[in-house]
Amino acid sequence: MSTNPFIPTEEAPPPLELDAPDDLLGNHAGWSGPATPAGIGAGTLSEAPWPQQEVTDYADVMVMGIHGGAGASTVARLLGERATDVGLGWPVAGGWTRPRPVLNVLAVCRTDHVGLSAGMRFAHHWATGNLTDSRLLGIIIIDDGPKLLDSQKRAARRLGQMTPHGWHLPWINEWRVEFPDPARLPRRVRKSINTITELAEPKEK
Repeated sequence: MSTNPFIPTEEAPPPLELDAPDDLLGNHAGWSGPATPAGIGAGTLSEAPWPQQEVTDYADVMVMGIHGGAGASTVARLLGERATDVGLGWPVAGGWTRPRPVLNVLAVCRTDHVGLSAGMRFAHHWATGNLTDSRLLGIIIIDDGPKLLDSQKRAARRLGQMTPHGWHLPWINEWRVEFPDPARLPRRVRKSINTITELAEPKEK
């Protein structure tokens, strides 16, 4: 029986994944690292400063890709209306608003060699105090394939503890062919998203 390939067929959505130990985190929800650069002792960097940019379109969470193809747009989509993808530059508040708000930045990278190397460089720039005026919430590390090498796992675990918080977004096959549906997320991913939005909540004085 033939079907018209120009007419899409309805398929049932895949079931939600249940909680399971994470390849990088085990049963933990995320990593914890230094809250601020003060006292880390990361040394100095001889390379050029990390690029920065002024932004005037503020959101609760400014999602910054550490390298091209990091997955920042996917993470911003998961966070919904409270987040915006700001590209590759460290965002600081611009415009006429006074006092200027302190922006919450979420950094994103992949687990391939480009992403992990860029993540390490970014973490060192932050740790040496080169990135100011905005607040780093942490880094979210996204799998670049369905199975990580042991060397990738070691590097990702180290990177996840180099900023205030670290999260892991595993490989999800369905996202290769369609955008993530925020209403249909694995529990562990949903918990990470909730934690990020909670960290971005304004603190009571």
